Amino acid sequence: MEKQNERIRQVVEEYGDTIYRLALHYVRDPADAEDVVQEVLLAFFTREIPKERRKAWLLRVTVNKSLDILRKRKKNLPLDEELSDGKGERANLSEELKELSPLDREVIYLYYFEGYSSKEIARLVKKTDGAVRKRLERAKRALKKILENES
Repeated sequence: MEKQNERIRQVVEEYGDTIYRLALHYVRDPADAEDVVQEVLLAFFTREIPKERRKAWLLRVTVNKSLDILRKRKKNLPLDEELSDGKGERANLSEELKELSPLDREVIYLYYFEGYSSKEIARLVKKTDGAVRKRLERAKRALKKILENES
């Protein structure tokens, strides 16, 4: 047990700051960077990584965990931010959503407002996951077109 505690202390002292800085570089949020550090260290301590490969392994896993967080953020990006004009102005979507077809409104609502994944929506509406993702893509495109026409 003492040997394991020493190993933990040594790795945290030697690589903790490096892992944190690298994660912060990617995720740009201190809380998320701390989460990445924790996940990386947990992954490290559940494996036997040879000392000569330790730093490379820790850095690679840090990058991967950081990218996972960025993917989750992108997936969970609110619809009005996703359709913003790029100048930080967010779209007000209540009226525009009414202009979409019922099928488009349904998938947009379930995905963005209820938080269902495309696979979950596919089960709900009895379609394939690919069909739901394509419907979401088309619905976003239609909504963006509606917004552009109003400008």
